[in-house]
Amino acid sequence: MFITSREKFDNDSKKGDWCFINNDTYIIVKYGDKWSDVCVLPIQVKESNSNWNWNGNKELPTLTPSILVKPYPDWTDGWHGFLTDGKLITV
Repeated sequence: MFITSREKFDNDSKKGDWCFINNDTYIIVKYGDKWSDVCVLPIQVKESNSNWNWNGNKELPTLTPSILVKPYPDWTDGWHGFLTDGKLITV
């Protein structure tokens, strides 16, 4: 679900939520149930090789390519999947 403020995201987010920050140049995605299961991704609407491509829709965002969060001991078990039409899809 789209959360409109960083403060609310930090306090109330659940798995599958997202929030745009920094004038919509980054998206925060909550991919798991732990408070630390989040990733911050640079995005842009036009196609790029250095950012995730975003369809421009805040309510139903789609990012490409896939999101890969590598496991890090005592922090995250990792995750790999897509954010497509506002839904997290695990690979």
